[in-house]
Amino acid sequence: MNKLINEVSTYLLQHKDNPVHWEAWNDESLERSNIEDKPIIISIGYAACHWCHVMEHESFEDPEVADLMNEHFINIKIDREERPDLDMIYMEAVQKMGIRGGWPLNVFLLPNKKPFYGGTYFPKKNWISILKSVDEAFKFNRTELNNSADGFSESLNDNNLSFNKINVDAHSKQLEKPFQKVQGSLDSVFGGIKQAPKFPLPCLLDFLINLPNSEYLKLGVNELYNVQLQKMAQGGIYDQIEGGFSRYSVDSEWFCPHFEKMLYDNVQLIKTYSLAYSKTNIDLYKEVVSDTIHFLNEQLKGDNGLYFSSIDADSEGEEGKYYTWEFEELNSIIPYKENQDFFNHFSITSNGNWENNNNILFKISPISNQQFSTQLEILKNAKSTRIKPNTDTKQILSWNSIFVSSLIHAYYTFNNHAYLELAKAIIKQIENHFMINEIYLHQVKYSSKPIIAFLDDMAFLTKAYIDLYEVSGDITYISKANNCLIDVLENFKTNKSQTVFYNYYSIKSEKLIADKYEINDSVMPSSNSILCECLFKIGFINQIPEYTLKAKEMLENIMESALSNPLYFSNWLKIYGDYIEYPKALIKYNANFIHIDQLKGTDFPIDKTMINYTPILLHDKYNFYLCIGDTCYSPTRSIKELQIQMKSVI
Repeated sequence: MNKLINEVSTYLLQHKDNPVHWEAWNDESLERSNIEDKPIIISIGYAACHWCHVMEHESFEDPEVADLMNEHFINIKIDREERPDLDMIYMEAVQKMGIRGGWPLNVFLLPNKKPFYGGTYFPKKNWISILKSVDEAFKFNRTELNNSADGFSESLNDNNLSFNKINVDAHSKQLEKPFQKVQGSLDSVFGGIKQAPKFPLPCLLDFLINLPNSEYLKLGVNELYNVQLQKMAQGGIYDQIEGGFSRYSVDSEWFCPHFEKMLYDNVQLIKTYSLAYSKTNIDLYKEVVSDTIHFLNEQLKGDNGLYFSSIDADSEGEEGKYYTWEFEELNSIIPYKENQDFFNHFSITSNGNWENNNNILFKISPISNQQFSTQLEILKNAKSTRIKPNTDTKQILSWNSIFVSSLIHAYYTFNNHAYLELAKAIIKQIENHFMINEIYLHQVKYSSKPIIAFLDDMAFLTKAYIDLYEVSGDITYISKANNCLIDVLENFKTNKSQTVFYNYYSIKSEKLIADKYEINDSVMPSSNSILCECLFKIGFINQIPEYTLKAKEMLENIMESALSNPLYFSNWLKIYGDYIEYPKALIKYNANFIHIDQLKGTDFPIDKTMINYTPILLHDKYNFYLCIGDTCYSPTRSIKELQIQMKSVI
C-alpha cells in the first residue's frame, strides 16, 4: 500500500493517492528490499516540478504501471529539497551513465543502495518497457548488474579528489582570462549563457558586478551584467504584476518562463539587483528589489516568520494558467481603446503572443512599471480571483539564511531600515525553529526523524550572522557565526580524505554510499565556496590565522579549475578577486562611537563598492582601523584622519 500519507513533504503528499505503493526513504523501506530481494526504484523530484507532475499523471496514476512497479520493485519517493544529499549522489550516478540529468530523476538500485540504471522523465510506454527489462536483468543477469553498480558507486566517491595547488600570492592579475571566457559564453543581445533554456545564475552575475570598474570597464563588464538584468526585468521570467522571478526561461530571450517560482532564485536576485544598483543607479533595479521583497512577504512568508520553498508552475492542471492572459479578458477589464500604450508596451496581441491565444506580459523596454501602475493593479486584483498554484510550505535553513544576507545588501544599497529589521526578524525565527537539542536542522518540519543541516545550510547561516554583525556591530552575531563554523570544522570533515574541502553532510547524519564535496557554483554558490568566504571573514575579523590559512588553502586548490572553467566556479573567482587579486579596503570601526550610516555617507578616495566595513572593539582613544589586503595601518581617531590615511595608501 502507499505509505506517504504521514509524510510532511508537499511533494511526497502529492503522490499519496497514487496506486503505486510509494514509501519514503527510511530504514524500513530499504530493509524490505533486502528481505524481499527486489530492486529499488527511487523517484526524486520536488513540488513545483512540471515534468514530475506529467510523469505522475501519465504513469504513476496508471493502474497498469502501478501493478508492474508494485510486483517487482520497492518504490521510494524522495523530495530533492528535503534530501539534497541523496539527490546529489544519484543525480551524479545517472550522469556517469551518460544520461543528462534533470527531474523527475528515476534511478534503479540494488538492495545495497548502489545504482545500476536510471534516467529522468520517461513517457508511459518507455517506462513500462524499462520496468520489464530491469526486472528481467535483476532476475537473470544479477552478476552483471552487481559489477555495474559497484563501478558506478566507486566512481561516485569523492574521497580521492585531487587538485593542482596554485600559489595564489604568486599569481596576480589572473582574472582577465577567465573574464574573457565568460564574456565569450554570454549572449550580448539578451544576456545570460548562449543557450536555451536560460537560468539567471546570480552568482555569475555577482562575480561580474564585483569586478572593479577601473580595470574591467574597458572590457565591457557593465554591459555584460546590465543587459541581462534589464532583459530579465523586462521579460516574462519576471512577474510584472506581483513581482518575483520564475526559475528559468525556456527560450533565449527571457520571454517564456518555466512558471515555477523558487525561493532560492528570488532571494539571490535581491542581492544581485542591489549590487548592480550600487554600481549603476538604474531605477528599474530598485523597483525589482522592492517588488521582489514584497512578493516574498505576500506569497511565501509563513505564520512563523520564515519563508516557504516554492510556488508551482501549474494550476488547474495547466502550466502558466495563473500568469497568462487572453486578449478578450484583458480588454474587458482594461479596454484596449483607452489603454493602447499599455497593450503595446507589454507585447499583448489579439491572438496572443504565446500558445493557445494566451499572452505573457513582456515589456518592450526597461522602464519602470510605475508608469502603468493603475493597469497592473487592476490585473493583480483579477489574478486574486483565480485558482492559485500550490505552494510548497517546506522551510529550508539555507534559503532563509540567504534572504537574511540579501536583505542586508539591500539595506546597504538603499538605506531602507525596514530591510535590516526584516533580516533581524528572520534570523530570530531561524534560531527559534531550526534548532533542536543544540543541533541545526535542514528544515523546520520532518516526518519520522529530524534532518540534520547540510553544509550549505551551515555555511549560509554562518554568512548571515557575519553580515548581520558587520552591519549592526552586535558581537553576539559574530559569536554565533564562529559557533556555526566550529560545528562545520568538527562535523563535516571526514577522515577518509586528504581533501581540503568539506563533506556535504555531517558525520551525525545518515551514512550514504558516497561522500560528496559540493565545489561547483551553479544556480547557487557551492557550499564549500561560501564556507571559504566565511573562513576568510571570521579569520580576519577575529584575527584567527588558522581560519585564514584554511580558506587560502581551499582557494589555492580550486583556482586551477576555476580559471579553466569560470562558468562553474564564479563564486570562487569572486572570492579570489576580493581577497587576493584586488583586495578591497576594510574599515574596522568602533560601533559604540559611530553608526555605519555615517561612514557610508562619507566621501572616500575610492569607489564605495570597493569598501567593506566591520565593527570591532578598539582602544578608547582610537575609532578606526584601515586594512587593505594583508596590510593594516595605524589606528586613527577621526574620519578626517581616516580619509587622509586612505588617500596616502590607495
